[in-house]
Amino acid sequence: KQWYQRRVRGIGYCIPDVPEKCPQGDTVVMYFQSSFLDTQLECNYTQNSVEFRSDNISTISILKDVITKLATQRKISLSITYELNDDSIPHALRLIHPKLDEQLLLAKKVQLIDALKELSLHEPSVDFLSPEYRDILDNAEKLQASFKLQPCHLERLYGMITDLYIDKYKFKGMNVKNKVPMLLEVLDNYELESLIDFFEIAAS
Repeated sequence: KQWYQRRVRGIGYCIPDVPEKCPQGDTVVMYFQSSFLDTQLECNYTQNSVEFRSDNISTISILKDVITKLATQRKISLSITYELNDDSIPHALRLIHPKLDEQLLLAKKVQLIDALKELSLHEPSVDFLSPEYRDILDNAEKLQASFKLQPCHLERLYGMITDLYIDKYKFKGMNVKNKVPMLLEVLDNYELESLIDFFEIAAS
């Protein structure tokens, strides 16, 4: 898991339900879970230090940026250390995979609807079609309605993957934003293992 420590108050500024100040002499541990990806965040803090652990490096990156900005505004000196576990990257990509795969499959099905409808007009029965194609015809309206919402869903998933890629190498002191177009090409021909491989080799 990735983690970093800091000496700063104001944790409640970026995490809901966390007290602004830790009770004197106490150590407080709180756990949070993403409602979208099921990734985890552990917040372990005392009066003088905070330690965050997460299986999503982008969560850590956001916290780092927000708290650093807050500390700058309040003129507070920070001491930050972090440890990264590269295994968390494939883990996060595998959590995203079912949602992305579902959206891409939806797009493929919708692309077939017009052709299947045209074909059905010239045949007395659609029994000759495969069960998969008959299911697409039977649920055409539902699929098209879901597809209208897809740009928002795909944009969110692509954004998460892009952030994950940029954040991974940002913690390694590298700027890979110029490689994002290559990442999008990989996503256009999406396969999970190919995407994982890209995360490993694209910065070399």
